[in-house]
Amino acid sequence: MTEFTMQDILFQSFFSLLACAGYSVVCNAPRKELLCCGINGFLGWFVYMLVYVRTGGAVSATLVATMAVTAVARFLSYHREAPSILYHIPGVLPLVPGAAVYKTMQAAIAGNILSTYSNALTGFKLAGAIGIGSLLILVLPYKTFEIFPRLGKKKKTA
Repeated sequence: MTEFTMQDILFQSFFSLLACAGYSVVCNAPRKELLCCGINGFLGWFVYMLVYVRTGGAVSATLVATMAVTAVARFLSYHREAPSILYHIPGVLPLVPGAAVYKTMQAAIAGNILSTYSNALTGFKLAGAIGIGSLLILVLPYKTFEIFPRLGKKKKTA
């Protein structure tokens, strides 16, 4: 297993922030939300790397990071009054198992059946971890994310 320092993790996470903000620009996210989208991508990769270094398991790291990203996306959605998908998709983007899918296709073209199945199974497990991690947080009631009252909003009295 590769050893990562905190400096390496922060460096990678910073570039994840830039990539997720760039993806949000391409997808026409509102300009005022770009930083939040990038921060959620930073958080996703940062949590992934911390858990991965601690456990050595990519699937568990993906699950925990997806849960963190989804919770922050719901929190930002509530407080910034925007759809949660605006923050969720860029946050999950660094966790998508692109390398596993690439290795699957490379092994399939080379005719290496065992490696093809192994990489495909890894890709399915990582994609499943993203789906389950998202689902576990998305089923929580929307009011759960009202940890702090919305800024600038006064409650109506009847």
